[in-house]
Amino acid sequence: MYALYAWGNFIREVGLDRQPAWLDPAVLRGEQQVIDESLMIGDTDTLLVDGPGTLFEIDGDDKNLVPGSALIGRDLSGVKWRVSRIRAATDGTREDALRIVAAVQEDGDFYEEEERHEYNSVPVGEIVTLWEDDHGQWTLALVEL
Repeated sequence: MYALYAWGNFIREVGLDRQPAWLDPAVLRGEQQVIDESLMIGDTDTLLVDGPGTLFEIDGDDKNLVPGSALIGRDLSGVKWRVSRIRAATDGTREDALRIVAAVQEDGDFYEEEERHEYNSVPVGEIVTLWEDDHGQWTLALVEL
């Protein structure tokens, strides 16, 4: 099983990481999408999101990211939270994740990261491949779960 995660400066710069829609129980259960015209990588179509698998930073703890599914029913009022790693909605195959990457690469200046990070920047599974854009706005990671 494979997943595609996306993160970077862009989501913080446009405020996507703190949109209240992320905490909608229907999104966290995977029954509904976060709809925002800014939720795209380059000029591609709007990125469809796997809400239960998207990873959140709670109270500034970027070492212990929490999946959206673990936030269902949790009262986060008064708690500092943000989306840290967006999990793209795929069918779980490597091919479907790579289909999204191919669309992004057609439109943007993405390159495959040659060097592995010293730590797993996605704390689930094992990173197979990383891509980054030339502007430091997005990082994509294909993860084998």
